[in-house]
Amino acid sequence: MKLPSFSISAIITLLLAITITLPSYATGVESDTSTVRINIELLDILLQNGVITREQYNSLIQQRTAQPGFDLLDDDDDFGYTSTDTRVRRFRVRSEDGRDLFRLRGRVYMDGAALYLDDNKNTVDDNRDNRGNLSNYGTILRSARIGAEGVMYEDYLWRMEVDFRDEEVRVRGAFLEYIRLNPFRIMVGNIKEPMGLEWMSSRNRATFIERAPSLDAYKPDWTMGLRAEYRGSQYNLMGALMSGGSLARDRSVTSGYAFAGRATVAPYVRGTTFTHIGINSSYRVNSYAERIDGAFDRQYQDVRLRTRLGTRAIDGRFIGADDILDVLDITRYHVEAAFGTGPFSVQGEWTQVDVRRDFLRNDITLGGYYVQASYYLTGESRNYRPQRGNFGAVNPNRNFRPGFGPGAIELAVRYSMVDSIDDDYDGGKMEHYTVGLNWYLNRETRLMFNYIYLDAERMNGKRSKGSVIAARIMFEF
Repeated sequence: MKLPSFSISAIITLLLAITITLPSYATGVESDTSTVRINIELLDILLQNGVITREQYNSLIQQRTAQPGFDLLDDDDDFGYTSTDTRVRRFRVRSEDGRDLFRLRGRVYMDGAALYLDDNKNTVDDNRDNRGNLSNYGTILRSARIGAEGVMYEDYLWRMEVDFRDEEVRVRGAFLEYIRLNPFRIMVGNIKEPMGLEWMSSRNRATFIERAPSLDAYKPDWTMGLRAEYRGSQYNLMGALMSGGSLARDRSVTSGYAFAGRATVAPYVRGTTFTHIGINSSYRVNSYAERIDGAFDRQYQDVRLRTRLGTRAIDGRFIGADDILDVLDITRYHVEAAFGTGPFSVQGEWTQVDVRRDFLRNDITLGGYYVQASYYLTGESRNYRPQRGNFGAVNPNRNFRPGFGPGAIELAVRYSMVDSIDDDYDGGKMEHYTVGLNWYLNRETRLMFNYIYLDAERMNGKRSKGSVIAARIMFEF
């Protein structure tokens, strides 16, 4: 028996009314943070069964994340006040008064790649003639992160996360952030130095297996620092004072420091259509150790500005294989822009790095850029967040399930150019073309396939051309 349309509408309205207006006594606690609660599991069921549209789903989710305690962290983390103390799909724990929240987080990237070069035994990652010894194929556990994060007293966000990679354990986010003055907030700890659209978006949201070579070569790193941020409805302002090193300490080295800033604006945002513009700059004083031979006062740390082939499964370092010596300071300039409408989006970033060296060497200027475009064959749109100036997670219209939904399928292309040759520094030059296919089984799981063509050369005339086929299985929790 087919139900009339008014009956279906009435059922939906009743379910949503019950879900949205759960009173605080449902948990036995009175709290102003529990006045609006939308049950995501119910919304997912309604969406997957075609009862509500994607637009209605997104609207309700936006209402949910507009409440206190939501949309607080940088990586699409909706902690969520719920009617129970834990959530099964994404494990969370909420204190009895609703003011403290805790959850586990993590991700795993499993990569494989095959390399086809004109001569992969004589490559540009070694500037000596007839040298170079790259493997034909390889696999790697690119990233395995585990961490925890939470909210304290509705005033502070915190996170502690480590990455198991390359037989090392690295801290990738250990900070405390004060949010009581929201939309102004201040963060201290092991954090990202501000720079660029791809860098300030979580790697989980990257369109390709690795970030564009021009950004990967010249981006800053995770370091100890203090960062202040203001999030407007269509703009983001960020400034930071960063240290010169990692969490490790060397008693003989005086750490450098950096001042960095980023400003983004979204002149037009309506529905799934957006425009994005951003500018970035930073000035970094290099770390140094005191010389003991008396020749000069200071010995500056070598600087590494490096990128690989577009995958880490094969360790070819075609840009920046040699470190830069005697660096006094580095100034970065960066411009970013993006546009999207419906399933289509395009973005690009340009970077210039001015390196000032001691009086025995000339200063050098390095740089590069990339442009990319993507299209969702299944109709989804990129999740642009103007108040943060970055991209969030993509929710497939229908999660992959045999006989029910295909997930989300995205096609993408990218061109990048990197030029790290200037004066006596031969860091290489490379043109890099990538075609990508992404299959989002659901919000947390994705299969990625990249075909890469590259053409790299060194100052001495050595050249490497060829292709890379790379794949990734990734999931997050």
